[in-house]
Amino acid sequence: MGSGKLKELEADNRTLQGEVAVRNESIELLQRQMQRQQEEHSRQLMKLQAKHHREMADKEAEHQKEVSFLKSVIQKAKKWFPLFQELVYMEKFCLKVGFNEKQTATLISGKPLFYEGELYSEEHKRKFKTERAGFQVVKDPKDKSKLALAINRQLIGEWFKEQFNKLFSSIRRTVAPHRKDKGLGL
Repeated sequence: MGSGKLKELEADNRTLQGEVAVRNESIELLQRQMQRQQEEHSRQLMKLQAKHHREMADKEAEHQKEVSFLKSVIQKAKKWFPLFQELVYMEKFCLKVGFNEKQTATLISGKPLFYEGELYSEEHKRKFKTERAGFQVVKDPKDKSKLALAINRQLIGEWFKEQFNKLFSSIRRTVAPHRKDKGLGL
């Protein structure tokens, strides 16, 4: 009985060792396949990175070419239209003062604009109210190569100063009587 059982166990052991060997071969085969797939993935990734780098370099070259072309167009525009640069500055100024895109376009085109609302003075760091005033971009009377924004035919810088002085005067008038009443009684 003992030796029959032993032979049966030895046979089972050999069968199991065979199955383990087959599984080990399968594992090795799968590991080799995984290795090949990883290598293929790395190759594909490197190819894609190289392609991306080439495309980016091409786009950058194309962009630089466009920028160069636009710079040359701007230089020509400045040469052919001496006030071109001034118009660009005036556009920024009109937008900063408080005009919208459409109003700014009207002013830049040289047409008059009637406006009622608030305008911002960078110099005084505040807004001033205007009531149905006429605005127009004109040549600066002091330097004809420059443009200026006029409100009711007065340069806007002067208009802002006037408005500020009026405001300051009204504040002084309201504060001054109170100060006299607050004397020390000496």
